[in-house]
Amino acid sequence: MSTLHTLFPNFPASFPLPFILDGATGTSLMRDGMPKGACPEKWVLENPEVIKNIQRAYMQAGSDAVYAPTFGGNPPSLKKHGITDIEGTNHALAALSIDCAHEHDHCGCHTCRVAGDLSPTGLFIEPFGDATFDEVVAAYAAQAKILHETGVAFFAVETSISLTEVKAAVTGIRSVSDKPIFVTMTVDAGGRTMSGDTLEACLVTLAPLGISAFGTNCSVGPDDMLKALAPLLPTALAFGIPLIAKPNAGMPHEDEEGNRTFDLSAEDFAAFAPKFLEAGILVLGGCCGTDDRYIKGIRDAVTAFDGSFTTPASIPNPDLLISTARSVVELDEATLADAEFYPCDDDLPDYDGDDDFLAVTLESESDAEALTELAPTLISPLVIRGSKEAYDTFSRSYTGRAYFVEE
Repeated sequence: MSTLHTLFPNFPASFPLPFILDGATGTSLMRDGMPKGACPEKWVLENPEVIKNIQRAYMQAGSDAVYAPTFGGNPPSLKKHGITDIEGTNHALAALSIDCAHEHDHCGCHTCRVAGDLSPTGLFIEPFGDATFDEVVAAYAAQAKILHETGVAFFAVETSISLTEVKAAVTGIRSVSDKPIFVTMTVDAGGRTMSGDTLEACLVTLAPLGISAFGTNCSVGPDDMLKALAPLLPTALAFGIPLIAKPNAGMPHEDEEGNRTFDLSAEDFAAFAPKFLEAGILVLGGCCGTDDRYIKGIRDAVTAFDGSFTTPASIPNPDLLISTARSVVELDEATLADAEFYPCDDDLPDYDGDDDFLAVTLESESDAEALTELAPTLISPLVIRGSKEAYDTFSRSYTGRAYFVEE
């Protein structure tokens, strides 16, 4: 095991670290003939050599992994395009990438793995939508089961805008597979998702679920992405999970005909790769506007990397990190010991959030259901005592990470 794997023990030991992902799929397909408004999954199956050529180029440029073109392969997304054969579609799409990877491996080059790519479903989970948490879990589980059986090496949950939905995705994947899971959120220049989740809160919430890498993709260029990710290194080290950066090729621009271009050349993009590595961000790739030339620049930077980066002066205790979707708190054991626990009743929404956390007693499954309904209104992260069964019921869908006090 390498020194870097020792620092990040939850990253697969059989995967190299640093680890190089692929570049854009969507903008590359459009460059190579996919019409605007087409269903990518249907078009790819009708034009399989296009995606194969794109992925062959990434492998030759140095990608350690490519994403299967299953981005919109979850049942709700496919049904919007009138596709009801969920199993056949996902199997055929993943098989295209797996076949490419096998061809590449047989030529004596480095090993290239295939990720089963999962995207947002378009569903909004209660109380902000009509879908239940378990319905979304089932949608992801259905797609993940097919991809697992087809033979993907790991899963990539990407372009995610909601921590709640990502938690459902990871829960669904874990119900059918023990393969590694990489998660990337999509954030604005301020580092928040469209749902208002902070990156640190996402990491603290998802890490205990067994993910192998975490970071961001799309939305912004490498400069803004580096600024958003670099502060997460202490927390990433605490959980032993490396950070992922898959930025766009700068900012997009549209011409008079509506065609999009991006403002960073492959050379300019590649100049950021050493900066990510020096900041301890070790899983790198590209998103919209990037192609194999951009990946080649990352490969050159990784080849020149000596494996060292500046580690933080202090690393938090992962067992004592709790969060809501918007805030993270590291518990102090002395303060925790003196906590006043509130009963789970209708007075909880009036809690003013002046303290670092809210301590609640859960005695029953009905308490867990009540707290689940109240949770979106609560400001502070939660410390919970009482019934372990009730705690497990609540925490399964809670958009955050609570701390359970053993009695």
